[in-house]
Amino acid sequence: MIDLTTVLVVASIFGSLLLFTMTITNFFLKRKMIDSKQLDPESLSLISKNFTSFKFDNLKWGLILLFGGIGFMLIAHLPHFLREDSVLPIGVEMVMVAFGFLTYYFLVKNKVD
Repeated sequence: MIDLTTVLVVASIFGSLLLFTMTITNFFLKRKMIDSKQLDPESLSLISKNFTSFKFDNLKWGLILLFGGIGFMLIAHLPHFLREDSVLPIGVEMVMVAFGFLTYYFLVKNKVD
């Protein structure tokens, strides 16, 4: 059986590579658009909108990691027989990450409105 730690490590490596690749390709695309100097107002608004969309990105990932860590701490306090063959730890972690997303959503919703 595959260990949960192995799955998390592999997923984080692939996720990091994907995020890095997306960031680099977006940077080169934007730089090429700016260097062409043939930008209409609509293109300029798209470029600036994309730059400002990351305003709360660090907050989102901080909250998700915070609530994910809290979930792991809760799992550590479960009795041993519930951690072995049960899906309860996965459910606890999913609920805590969902709380992180919901907290982020409500914080950003109040800031944007």
